[in-house]
Amino acid sequence: MITFEKIKKYVMQRSRSAKLDQFYSLCPQQSSVLDVGVSNNEYNRSINYFLNNFRLKDDQYTGIAVQPIENIRKKHPGKKIIEYPGGLFPFLDKQFDWVFSNAVIEHVGTKIDQLIFINEMLRVGRNVFFTTPNKWFPIESHTDVIFRHWFEEYFYQWCEKNNPYWSDGN
Repeated sequence: MITFEKIKKYVMQRSRSAKLDQFYSLCPQQSSVLDVGVSNNEYNRSINYFLNNFRLKDDQYTGIAVQPIENIRKKHPGKKIIEYPGGLFPFLDKQFDWVFSNAVIEHVGTKIDQLIFINEMLRVGRNVFFTTPNKWFPIESHTDVIFRHWFEEYFYQWCEKNNPYWSDGN
């Protein structure tokens, strides 16, 4: 039986998959890649989607996280995953052929922090593949709410009652 939840999961999966397909259509096979925004959440399949579906050789992958990620390192022993405190990336200028960042910037902090984040991606990568959540996509990617986020006032009222994390400026 097709349910609303199945449709929602399908749409979100298709969106993530299409982004990866687009990235790999641009990225040559021999490229070094920095994945910005690795999470220590290993239970949600949509988080770390790029890491879990990396199509190049493991030694071409470097991930960066602001959280303790020993659990993720153990699951991906052939990939280099680095913890850092945020701010400036611990890499040389143009160290990577590609920098990949999918829906991370909205978690970075202030507008100044976000500008630093963008500048760091541009500094360490020769090419950058950077996405942000699309407000007009039917499903809000952080709360899984459908259409409600199109009406900001009602969305934040809903968040206060149902998902307070997203009503606190996150």
